Amino acid sequence: MNNILPHKTNQLSYSPIISNPALNPNRPYKITTPSIDVIQKIGEAADPKIVPTKMLLSLLNSGLNGTETDKKVFVGRSYNDWVHMYNMAIENAVTPTVLDGINNNPEIKVPEDVKANMEINKDYAKKYHGYQERVLKDFTELTSANGVDTVQMKGIGFSMNYPNPTSRFGGDIDIFNYKHGTDPSNPKNNMSFFIDSLVKKQGINVDNGHCTKHSNFDFKKVPMENHRNFLNKEISPVADKMNKYLFKVLKPVEETLPHGTKILVPSKEFNTVFLSFHAMQHYVGGGINFHHLADWAVHVKKNGLKVPEEAKGTKYEQFMYAFTNLANKHLGTNVKVPENKKLEDDIFNRMMHSENKSGINLKPPTKKDPISMLIFKFKKMKIVTQRRNEFFETNNSLAKACWKSFVLHLKNPKTFIDLFTKVK
Repeated sequence: MNNILPHKTNQLSYSPIISNPALNPNRPYKITTPSIDVIQKIGEAADPKIVPTKMLLSLLNSGLNGTETDKKVFVGRSYNDWVHMYNMAIENAVTPTVLDGINNNPEIKVPEDVKANMEINKDYAKKYHGYQERVLKDFTELTSANGVDTVQMKGIGFSMNYPNPTSRFGGDIDIFNYKHGTDPSNPKNNMSFFIDSLVKKQGINVDNGHCTKHSNFDFKKVPMENHRNFLNKEISPVADKMNKYLFKVLKPVEETLPHGTKILVPSKEFNTVFLSFHAMQHYVGGGINFHHLADWAVHVKKNGLKVPEEAKGTKYEQFMYAFTNLANKHLGTNVKVPENKKLEDDIFNRMMHSENKSGINLKPPTKKDPISMLIFKFKKMKIVTQRRNEFFETNNSLAKACWKSFVLHLKNPKTFIDLFTKVK
């Protein structure tokens, strides 16, 4: 197994964005996408900006399910279409699975440089998957030797549900630790803080200022999130209720990774909530993409959808249904759930518009002076607060949201510079 590490764990770091000189000689080809109303008519759309999206979803569907694509989608496609599709795949961290789809349909002709870069990407993902397995093996041996059981959530453990596990790229490793042989749902058996101290003894820096849900550290150069809780329970009663549910249904089971490493992973009931709530948080806060939808499609295809009683009657329940219908429409699942076209369209539109990760129709300031940046951040905070109140069923005021943000910046003074310099 080669020692392969990314410069960063961001999905953009392990394969290049293709720059098309004919479109822009100085920087990568920028993706722009139209509104969801146009996307709904993707089959007959003449707009060349639409077609690459259908190409991506068709190939992703094939990569996940081993099916043939609709060959008509790929007839007469231009080099620009392929560049656009490739860059979307990179930004959504689904390139290896998209290449699996291409390999399932050898009659599709792909430009040589596009396919070559996809193969570089896929090879990297495979090697990094193997490196993560080795690191996780070393970490679980360390915790086990100290009387602790480690459960790995999402990421490499969940990748084993994919038809080709190493095609599911994961950046960091999420873990939960509890006293060996005990009930992980009992708070007294939570060994999160003990693991922090154990890691510190290895000479590793532990960051506890990122959030209250987990600590962060790099173990053998792989980022890890050491969870105390599974959700940010303090953000709303819904999150608190679902966090308690996750502890109740954690019920770890053994999984074997491609090189033979045995690890503990959560139950399917846990994954139903953990994956979908995580996706909803990205939808509300910004950054949801086709990678999240692919995970969800893989999960519901294997396990169906059983909404826990704790989620009934909430906006979160509606999100699960909408996300499932998107998987049904685009990624080959067949789980009958109620429809909510408005919500489905909005989620899909956010995934499409990767250039606007926060999902808000707010133009960045033309001037980057501190006052202009603060005004922009204030307007953004207002929109995001309204969205959080809707989906997390809270009643937070804008003033309270601003105060919380200020307190977080106080805890991490280095982030104050971002407040005045970064749009995101």
